[in-house]
Amino acid sequence: MKDRLGRITAALEEADRQLVSALNARARAIREYTALREDAGDEPLRLPKKATVINIARELAKEFPESSIEPVFREVLSACTELITPDLVAYFGTPGDLAHAAARDYFGHAPSFRPTDTVEAVLEAVLHGHATFGVVPLETSADGAITATLKGLVDTDAKLCAERVAPLRYQLLSQSGDPAQVIKIYGSALAIAACERQLRSRYPDAILVDVQSGEAAALFASGDDQSAALGSPLLRELHGLELIEDRLEDDSNVITRFGIVGNRLPSRTGKDRTFIAVAPGDEPGALHRALKPLADREINLTRIESRPSTGTQWRHVFFLEMDGHITDRAVLTGVEELRRISRYAKVIGSYPRLS
Repeated sequence: MKDRLGRITAALEEADRQLVSALNARARAIREYTALREDAGDEPLRLPKKATVINIARELAKEFPESSIEPVFREVLSACTELITPDLVAYFGTPGDLAHAAARDYFGHAPSFRPTDTVEAVLEAVLHGHATFGVVPLETSADGAITATLKGLVDTDAKLCAERVAPLRYQLLSQSGDPAQVIKIYGSALAIAACERQLRSRYPDAILVDVQSGEAAALFASGDDQSAALGSPLLRELHGLELIEDRLEDDSNVITRFGIVGNRLPSRTGKDRTFIAVAPGDEPGALHRALKPLADREINLTRIESRPSTGTQWRHVFFLEMDGHITDRAVLTGVEELRRISRYAKVIGSYPRLS
């Protein structure tokens, strides 16, 4: 038995050495690429996209858990990106909230993250070069599309280049982790509304206090043994709080879809989606005619909705999401024909489809 354990331990140690050796080799290759890029001047030199690297890793991994491949490789790729140019990622919201968590989930821990008060501020930070990327909410399963985000993407040159989905998840957090000490529960208005039934049922004597954000709630809980905060797992990590109870939301099926915005569209991966805004006109049959170029090319629409248009000569803008990358021949020619027959059409994004 001891001999067998010894062989297993030796195999693990050797695997760890090989893993560190491979990480060092990747870091050396990235530094060589950085030097090559500096020598190349204006000549564009691009490495394979994250999605391509992750897909190859999934195909090669035979025994490692498939669900863990993506987060592991995102951390590795994020750390390697820091060797090239440290990214600054702007997000809508406060530290520790869903958008911050989605940003960390997508980019890993290497970049710096900057909270902003509005979706417009995120887009402006990206467009003016103050942030490399931005993270904004696209839609929730409870309330649908976020109008401010759709309007901002129509009104600016920011490009939707990836997406992330995050489930709504609230934890009850405190200094001690002892539920018996809780007299006050702090949370944002949204958090309290999302968890009110559970809180009234499980903590009927606690006073619910509405504060500006999850971060503010965590600060109150950090300074008072008898207070707790409603917040995310990331908020717990950032403020060093203890977990009292997990999954306090009344509806555990609510999810938020976030968009990653940048200044350039990513290359095609073969499993992509394209998002466009179109104003076909107000006459009868205009929308049907606008969709015909896509139908003729058998392009699958995965989403269609409209929003009132403000400050323009048309009444509504329709948002269409479809399978395929904008560089795919069918999508490209379909969108070009749609442009010709519509009053307005704009490609908002083209990005890898979520697996």
